Amino acid sequence: MVRGAIIWAKKGGAHIAALLLFAIASPAAADTSLPVLPGEDDRVMAEVATPDAAGLPALVRMVATVPAAPAVAASDTELDCLATAVWFESRGEALEGQLAVAQAVVNRAKSGRWGKGICGVIHAPRQFNFVSARVQRSTATFATALAVARIAAAGLWHDMAEGAHSFHAARLNPGWRLTRVAKIGNHVFYR
Repeated sequence: MVRGAIIWAKKGGAHIAALLLFAIASPAAADTSLPVLPGEDDRVMAEVATPDAAGLPALVRMVATVPAAPAVAASDTELDCLATAVWFESRGEALEGQLAVAQAVVNRAKSGRWGKGICGVIHAPRQFNFVSARVQRSTATFATALAVARIAAAGLWHDMAEGAHSFHAARLNPGWRLTRVAKIGNHVFYR
C-alpha cells in the first residue's frame, strides 16, 4: 500500500509527496519522537536530541504544507543546492536532523566565510564531497529535502542547533576546536 502511494506521489509532484509524508509520519509522530520517512537507502536513524513534545508534529505539518514556491530570499538554484545537500547528508534522518543540516548550511552562507550564497558554500573546496548530478530528484526523499530547504532558507523554524555552522557524522571524531552545540540524529553540530 505504501509503495503504491509513493509511486503515485512521484507522479503527482512534490506537494503530493509532502502530503504523503505527513500521512505516513503522523502516526509515528504521535507514538514516538521519530517519524519513519520513506527512503531509498539503508541508513539507520540514530538517537535524536529530545525534541519539544509539540515541535515534531508541527514540523511535520509545516513540511507537508510548505507551498511549492514560497516567497523566500533564496533563488531556485540556491534552494536546489540546499535541498541537494540535505538529501545527501541527512535523507535517512528524522525531520529535525534534516532541518539542522539545512540550517547549518544557511548559517554558513549568512556568515560569508565559506563562500558566497548557499551554492558557494556547497561547492567550496574540501567542504562537501557529494556529486550533485547523482541526486535522485524524482524521489519522495528529495521532495522532503526540498521542503526542508525552503523552511530553512526562509527561517520559518527555530534554529535546531543554535548557531551551528559545522557538522560531521556522529561516528567520526575530527577533533575540531569548535563549540559543540548539539547531537541530532547521525550528526554532531558545532559553532
